[in-house]
Amino acid sequence: MTDIIQIDGVDTHPDWSRIPDHAHHVLLCTGPRCTQRGALQLWKTLRRRLLEHRRIEVPGGVLLTRTHCQFPCNLGPVLTVYPQRCWYGVHSKADVIRLVDVHLVGGEVVDEMLIQERS
Repeated sequence: MTDIIQIDGVDTHPDWSRIPDHAHHVLLCTGPRCTQRGALQLWKTLRRRLLEHRRIEVPGGVLLTRTHCQFPCNLGPVLTVYPQRCWYGVHSKADVIRLVDVHLVGGEVVDEMLIQERS
């Protein structure tokens, strides 16, 4: 077990000083409007599904981050996937499961869930 060290009065741990292994960085908005639309429950589904596939913080896997507002709020909850720069509107548990299975595990963008630029 690695020891926790204090730096400038703050507990640190060597593992906290490295970027976790991942291929995709997934950000889910949990700002006030997305939370009203169910983002916290969708976060739980997202995390559970990725754990089932053993895809959290592993090579080829996913680094998960909750954010505040990402915009566009009226199309949320908003979930973004990098490095592909895909912006998704996820509205149900089924949407999250599909996104994990098709995009994050299968490697294919789920076109019909993408938030489209409006001119």
